[in-house]
Amino acid sequence: MRIPKMATLTKSQQQALPLSNVHYHLGAEHKSDMYSDDADSKAFDAAAAGGGHRRLSANPRPGYMCSKAGLTSGELTPYTFAHCKGDVTVGKSYEVHYVHSSAGYTAEDTAAADVDLMNDGLGGAANGRGQLNPMVVVQAQVYQIVNDPNSPAVADALHGWTVTDFSNSVMYPGSTTGPSHSNSVCSPYAITWHVDKACNKIAAASFDNLCKMMKDLYKLDGDLYPHGSRLLLDPKWVCPATNVLALA
Repeated sequence: MRIPKMATLTKSQQQALPLSNVHYHLGAEHKSDMYSDDADSKAFDAAAAGGGHRRLSANPRPGYMCSKAGLTSGELTPYTFAHCKGDVTVGKSYEVHYVHSSAGYTAEDTAAADVDLMNDGLGGAANGRGQLNPMVVVQAQVYQIVNDPNSPAVADALHGWTVTDFSNSVMYPGSTTGPSHSNSVCSPYAITWHVDKACNKIAAASFDNLCKMMKDLYKLDGDLYPHGSRLLLDPKWVCPATNVLALA
């Protein structure tokens, strides 16, 4: 375990930071009792070990999935996504990251300069406006896409996570994620994580609208594809359990 050398930012402190990027991962990069199905991950890793997979946006590494056991045939009805790209499928789970950073731009900033509120990737969040050590909070929410007339619709899944009950959410100090970082390649950035541990069903049309808004409002073309999900790090590289606190 690593003893953190950074403060964990709270919910109210996160709200003071501009939203600088939204992207999503195939499966969850975290693991909870609600999302813990690693069958897809194991199959991918076994194929990759034999040279059967390339790390492309069209073929990302899957993370943990919510169980499909309780889904109805209606909820599993196929849906044709018009705006989300790559491996976006009814029944699968996706971890959406809402990246807030002191290096991001506010609406007031954009009025005075030709800049966008959000950009693809983490470049703006990590070192935007010349900041070398910005404060960054990432909200992580896992959605399971379902599709029937009673599927839970979300009008705007872009401008912040939809969690309202924070009793099942935690905060802790960590770093950036994704398959480019591992037990041997460390991330250079310090991040506060706010992670919801529940599986949240979302209507396929609502998730597709998330992608539409990403493209139409902020030109997040590169983030319309799901990113790959990392392997869980060895415990020796993560903070101790005493630093994983209820979100406050």
